[in-house]
Amino acid sequence: MLFLSLLACDGGAADEIEATIDTRVDHAGKDDVWEATGPRMCTSGSQVYVVWQEARDGAASVWLNASRDGGASWFPSDVRVNHGEAAATTPSVACDGETVWVVWEDARDGELSNRNIYTSSSEDGGITWPDEDVALDLDPDGLHMSLGPNVIAAGGSVYVAWFDSPDGAYDIYLQASTDGGRTWRDGPARVESDGAGAAYSAWPHLVADGEGTVVVVWEDSRNGATDIYANVSRDHGDEWAEDIRLDEGDEPGSANSFSPALARDGDDVYVAWQDERSGSSRDVLLVHSVDGGGSWTEPVRADSDAEGMFDSINVDLAASGGRLQVVWQDDRAGGYDIFHRVFQDGDWKWGELRLDTDIAGGAQSYLPRLAVDGDDVLVVWQDYRQDSGNVGFDDLHYNYSRDRGNRWSAQDRRVNSNEPGSSYAVDANAAIIDGNYAVAWADGRFGSGDIFFATRPLETGSTWLPPEEEEE
Repeated sequence: MLFLSLLACDGGAADEIEATIDTRVDHAGKDDVWEATGPRMCTSGSQVYVVWQEARDGAASVWLNASRDGGASWFPSDVRVNHGEAAATTPSVACDGETVWVVWEDARDGELSNRNIYTSSSEDGGITWPDEDVALDLDPDGLHMSLGPNVIAAGGSVYVAWFDSPDGAYDIYLQASTDGGRTWRDGPARVESDGAGAAYSAWPHLVADGEGTVVVVWEDSRNGATDIYANVSRDHGDEWAEDIRLDEGDEPGSANSFSPALARDGDDVYVAWQDERSGSSRDVLLVHSVDGGGSWTEPVRADSDAEGMFDSINVDLAASGGRLQVVWQDDRAGGYDIFHRVFQDGDWKWGELRLDTDIAGGAQSYLPRLAVDGDDVLVVWQDYRQDSGNVGFDDLHYNYSRDRGNRWSAQDRRVNSNEPGSSYAVDANAAIIDGNYAVAWADGRFGSGDIFFATRPLETGSTWLPPEEEEE
């Protein structure tokens, strides 16, 4: 079954004989010394928005560039999103056509350098922005630390979740706007059900439909070690149900469960995470809700090697058409490889398939990222097979399926087009636009970190050609 799944689905593509070129989307200058880091990408049709943090103006700021033609062309200069002179970091972005929303951590309030959560939005594709940013966490004196903002948009509403410490330990908060970010409710809602500030809760992820249902998942230490919790609101985040622990099957707080990933497809909601219940090496567990987050199944394992014997971590999910795509990195063969599995109708359709096509375990492959568009499935990851000097240089590789994850290309391909193994390429963001892969990442090929983007047909990886030697 695994061999059949890796039969070539390339359709006999012609040999690539021309070097390919990536697009640099930040405009700080080729010889700049500022590190551009943490890119996040959002796509809506042919609109592509990329945000990142960079200190070219002194303190770190949030910058944006955009494309209206699927990444073929970009604004000739970046747009600085945040106002003020304090550090603005860790941006997150959501979009719907010409409207784009950005949230970030901001240190402008108070004298303690604590972070607050700020937002801004543009209704003309990122060209113009309001004169003032909006604070979401009601802490004008900067007395508390607010971290890890995530923003999503659904049906004209916008939701932002983060973790915050006004009552002691971190709690999970959510802010909502039902008019596209023009106005926000009077204050954020606390999402979890235990005592405020009683235990560490962090790293929320959220999904929503267009009718006001919002689901938030996070890691929570109220029982000792971290567990995975979820809660749901049916009225745009105003009122919340009793939260639910998802990592059932062992005693609460007896083993760490952390780094949840979340996906939604109609009323089907999926959560996966890495779990240490079977030993210090982690497994990937998955739960499923068919009622929009009201109730959940018992956890099932995605990886089928010996429980707790090898590390299965950094899971990512994407759901569409009643089918869930699951990817993770796994070191059962020595080094980390990238594995994929399909979940449908409440069960796994078949066993795992390895997507990196070098020697199993022969090189490290990290941090897979999924994208789905119709029948097309894309997985992008960091790959160190060309790091011959063992200095930490990697490339971005990808594999793809044209039939909803049934069959995959017999050969993975490289995304970035500079010399293989000559620099670093990290923080990959993946999307599919009209049968093309679209990837944004942070890249060190010019010395300091810059933001790059590449888009090509799924069948066409990058080609690097060494420069021709000059004749004597």
